[in-house]
Amino acid sequence: MEVAGAAAKWPPPPFARGNTRGTESDPGGQEVNEEPQQTDLESGEPSNVEAAPGDAVVSGADGTTGEGQVAGPPVPPHETRHSRRRFLLIGGAAVAGFLGALELLRRVGGSGGDVTGGAAQSVENLFSSFPVNAVERVPSKTWTDWTLKVDGLVDRPLTLDAAAWQALPRFNETADFHCVEGWSVSAVKWGGVTPATILDHAKARPEGTYLVFHAYTGEYLDSLPIDLATDPQTVLADTMDGAPLPAKHGGPLRLVVPKQLGYKSVKWVTRIEVTDKPVQGYWEQRGYPVNAPI
Repeated sequence: MEVAGAAAKWPPPPFARGNTRGTESDPGGQEVNEEPQQTDLESGEPSNVEAAPGDAVVSGADGTTGEGQVAGPPVPPHETRHSRRRFLLIGGAAVAGFLGALELLRRVGGSGGDVTGGAAQSVENLFSSFPVNAVERVPSKTWTDWTLKVDGLVDRPLTLDAAAWQALPRFNETADFHCVEGWSVSAVKWGGVTPATILDHAKARPEGTYLVFHAYTGEYLDSLPIDLATDPQTVLADTMDGAPLPAKHGGPLRLVVPKQLGYKSVKWVTRIEVTDKPVQGYWEQRGYPVNAPI
C-alpha cells in the first residue's frame, strides 16, 4: 500500500489522468489494450534505465562524453511530483523528525542500544524519489521461500511456488504511481503476471465478483471488484524497473492498480481470495473510501 500512520484528510488533491505510458506483453503473455496507479512504488535504487536522447553518456576515464563534453549529474530513475499539501506535510514532518531524532539520540546514549528507523528516517523517506510507507514490517524473503495461494470461489485452488509462477505468461507496463498523501512517481516499469491470468488458471466461478488480496501477516488486505482486478493495467508485479521487486516496495510480490490510489495496491501478497462480496481493507476500516480512482 502506500499510506501509513494517521488517516489522511479526504479527498486527496487532484491528480493528472492519463497516467499510463503504455502496456505490453511478451510472446507468452496476454495481449492488452494500451490506455491514456495502497502508497506500499517508491524506489531510490538504481535501475537498468537507458539514457534518454540528449543525456550525457560517460565513455572515457576522464569523465567526458563521447563528444568530449563533461557528463552532467546522473538522471534520477523517476520524477516525483508533490502537491502543495504534500509540501506542508513535509514541513511538519521535518520539525517532528528533528525532535524525534533528538529523542532517539537520547535513548541510544542512555541504553547503549542500536536504534534504527524512527522519525529521522521518516523525514529522509519523505524526500526520497519513491517514498515508502508500510503498516507491516518489511519481510526479508525471496521467491525461494514464498508462495501465492488462490482460493475461495474457484474450481481449481492453486498454490504457486517460484517454479509455477515463472511458468505463467508475463506482462509488462509503464505507469505512474499516485499516493493519497499527495505525491506521484512517474513512469514506473512494472513486470509480473496479471490477476486475469491467475483467475483463468484457477477457474474462478461466475459468482466470484470480488478479489481479496491478503498480505503476508494477514493484517493488511484490500479487495477489488472483478472488473478492476482484471483490468488490462492491473498486475501482480515481481519486478520494478527491470530488476527484482525490492522488499521495501512490496517484493517479492505486490499488487499494482494504476487506476487507483496507492493504498489499494497491496504489498507482499501471499493469498488471493475470490468472493461474492467486497471486504473492507485496512485503511477503509479507518475511514478511507473503498473506491479510490485517480
